Amino acid sequence: MVVRTWWERARRRAAGSTTRAAIPILPSRDLAVTEAFYAQLGFAVSGRYDGYLLMHEGPVELHFSRSDVPEDPLVPGACFVHVRDATAYWKRLRERDVAGVSDPVPQDYGLVEFVVTDPFGNRVRFGSPAG
Repeated sequence: MVVRTWWERARRRAAGSTTRAAIPILPSRDLAVTEAFYAQLGFAVSGRYDGYLLMHEGPVELHFSRSDVPEDPLVPGACFVHVRDATAYWKRLRERDVAGVSDPVPQDYGLVEFVVTDPFGNRVRFGSPAG
């Protein structure tokens, strides 16, 4: 199925849906480090609680939960974020010299994607329809 067709179908399905969004909760050993890193990506703080950080960029929200137990292994999380133009966004991040940004790759399923790996190993994949 062509990605644009899937995208349009997903939008139409969402119109009558009872759900609004899925928000990943990613682990962090240090919420200040996490905040500074994601600010480089254009995200801003929308809430902060004891051991919990909410950040957003437009309609996209990412949540982070602090793990304070050093002997417990931190299991990194992953999520996918749709963007208007992954290549243009990637270029902006490269211009800002953001660490942990992979090169954009055209996928055989019709998207261009790149991955940002944060200081705690979380992987956020950004993608948009190719072409």
